[in-house]
Amino acid sequence: MTNSRGRLRGIWGFAALGGLAQSLAGAAGGLLARELGGTELMAGLPATMLTLGAAGMAVVLSRITRRRGRLPALRLGSILAAVGCAAVVVGGLPGVMIGSLLVGSGNAAVMLARYAAADLRPAVARARSIASVMVMITVGAVVGPNLLAPSAAIGVLIGASGLAGGYVVAGVIFVVAAVALGRTGSRPAGSDLTAVRPAGRLSASARSAVVVLAVSNLVMVGVMTMAPLHLEHGGTGLAGIGLVVSLHIAGMFAPAVVSGRITERLGARPAVLVALALLVGAGAWAALAGADPVPLGGAMIMLGIGWNLATVAGSDLLTADVPPLERPQREGLGELGMGLAAALGGVGSGVVMHLTSYPTLAWLGAGLPALLLAALFIWKPSTEEIDHVRTDDPGPAPSAVRGAGANQGTGAPCASPEPGA
Repeated sequence: MTNSRGRLRGIWGFAALGGLAQSLAGAAGGLLARELGGTELMAGLPATMLTLGAAGMAVVLSRITRRRGRLPALRLGSILAAVGCAAVVVGGLPGVMIGSLLVGSGNAAVMLARYAAADLRPAVARARSIASVMVMITVGAVVGPNLLAPSAAIGVLIGASGLAGGYVVAGVIFVVAAVALGRTGSRPAGSDLTAVRPAGRLSASARSAVVVLAVSNLVMVGVMTMAPLHLEHGGTGLAGIGLVVSLHIAGMFAPAVVSGRITERLGARPAVLVALALLVGAGAWAALAGADPVPLGGAMIMLGIGWNLATVAGSDLLTADVPPLERPQREGLGELGMGLAAALGGVGSGVVMHLTSYPTLAWLGAGLPALLLAALFIWKPSTEEIDHVRTDDPGPAPSAVRGAGANQGTGAPCASPEPGA
């Protein structure tokens, strides 16, 4: 029990530190690229590179998870992200692009940490376990964008742009997260995970879960990435921009416990429908808000809440019907879909903003989840496909136990409560 509680706390700590680092780097990326590139068209590229890096590394980290355990994969992602932050600081505009690609490794690791916590809990509590990690991401992620202004002094001190200072701080925090996570357990023993058979064909519900995760991430990235530029055009300073981004991130992660309970109470598929409706409303609100940080901040909160519920419910739906040893492959597929869709949102948002306006971009962000919502209402899966309650609990995955340094020969799931549960 003590080891399980310690492993779970280590995962929470990693999520909090990683959330701070990724949100700070993400907030600085678009502004720094526009400053160095001289055009708004450049502003969406760091988010595109970051999400492409997250998508590709999610697959790589999932494969490492199946062979060596959760923690080695999470540590690798965090260290690569720190290297990416260094590349941004010293590499000019090319460094921003290459570095953002590597920072995506950290984003992938932070998001995959939710499954590491889920593996330590009984099957019926997976949604709340996923939510608990997202709550801890909030602890750091809300702080991150507000360090834009203070960290600017570091950038100036080293002779770089003030915005590069955010990457200096983010890189240090990624390293601290990797080190702290490494202290929660020993190195994995054995390698019997290499014999895991390939995962079977995705069920209809699992395929819909991948689409939901992808669309929600595309809309969230597209609408949010251009919000700082839209606010800047309206005269809002860095402090105000940072506050709006922080409010959005709070909406993305703070309601996670509620999202977990909604998913368990209603079922994953009904929760997904509610999430899509929230995304439609958020896009419409952002389109009508203008460049005033107060109403646009409200829209960003709603956007984050919709994304949070879609992620919790979609993740639960995606991994509901597979054995523990096969979960990492499916998790990697879900993260790949989220990453590729978000990459499209990042580059597409820059193009739409350059050619038209932010309200047009926001209306597009409302239209996509509306189409998916209509499609899911029309499509009626069988009872077996929509039932998210698992009556057969196989216990935590050996990959989680080995990678987290559990006592060999014990596989009891952790019984400690999640934050806010």
